[in-house]
Amino acid sequence: MKTKWIDTFGIYESIISAPDATTREKIYREQLYAPWQQMMQMVAMGGQNSDEPFAGAKAWHWLTPDQLTSTPEQMTILQASHAWERGAAAMQKAVDSFTGDDERIPIEEIEGWLVLAEPMPDRQHDYGYTGGTDFMQPRFVVQYSQPNAYNLPKLEGAIVHEMHHLIRYKVAPWNIMTATLADYIVHEGLAESFAAALYGEAIVGFYVTEFDEAEIATAKQLVGDNLEVTGFDTLRSFIFGDQWTMRTGGTGIGMPAFGGYAIGYRVVQAFLQKTGCTIQEATFMSASEIVAASGYFA
Repeated sequence: MKTKWIDTFGIYESIISAPDATTREKIYREQLYAPWQQMMQMVAMGGQNSDEPFAGAKAWHWLTPDQLTSTPEQMTILQASHAWERGAAAMQKAVDSFTGDDERIPIEEIEGWLVLAEPMPDRQHDYGYTGGTDFMQPRFVVQYSQPNAYNLPKLEGAIVHEMHHLIRYKVAPWNIMTATLADYIVHEGLAESFAAALYGEAIVGFYVTEFDEAEIATAKQLVGDNLEVTGFDTLRSFIFGDQWTMRTGGTGIGMPAFGGYAIGYRVVQAFLQKTGCTIQEATFMSASEIVAASGYFA
C-alpha cells in the first residue's frame, strides 16, 4: 500500500498566478475539480444547480477560481503550519502502522488531498475543518475553512481518520443501503480510534469530545435501541444528529449533533480496553463482534 499526497499547494499557486480568468478556471477545473466531480455529483449538492460551473465545489464550500485571484488567508496559515508536509507524513505513518497486513488490504495506493474552503453558514457546528472520502476509489480530502489554534493540531488526526475509512471499506465492505447503524457507528469509531492510537487522545475531534454527560446518555440510548436500523438517510440522522436531519428537511429524533460519532468512538474504545486488541486487529473484525465484545450497551 503506497501513498500519493497531491500537491494541492502547487495547484493553488498555479491558479493564483494565472494571467487571466480563463486560464485560472482551466487549471482549477482540470487539476482540482475534475478528479472530485463524479463524487460530488453522487451526493446531495445543497440545492446547487448542477449546470452551474463548479456547482459541486460550491456545495462542498471549496474556494472557487474567482476567490483565488490572490493568496487566501487559509492558504497562508496552513503553509505557515507546514500543513502540506505534515499531511504527507501522516499518510505514511498510517500506512506504516499496517506493516505486515499489506496482503490483507486490497489497496495499491491511497490518494490524499488538502483543500481550501470557506466557512459553512448552513452548519450550526462549524469547527473550521472537515474531511471526506471518495466512494469510487481510494481517495480522501481534508479541507480547512478557518485554520486556527484549535483545528490545526487536529490535521493529522483528520487525515488518518479518512485513510482508515478507505482501508475499512476494503477489508470489511458495507453497502450504504443495507448497512446497519451498528456498522456505521463502528466504522466511525474505528477511524477516530485509529487517529487516537497514532497521535494520542488530544487529536480526537469535536464530534467525539464536545458532549456533556446528559448528551452522551441520550445518544447512547438512541443508538443502543436502534443498532439494527438500516437506510442511509435514517442512519445519518443517528450519526450526525438533529442539526443535520432538520437541515435536510427531516424530523429530529432527539439526537445531539454528531451523537453517532461520539457513541461509535466509545464503543470501539470499550472494545479495545476489554479485549486488548490493537486498532489494527480491530480493523479486520466485524461490527457485530466489536459491539458485542465491547459490552457498551449491556
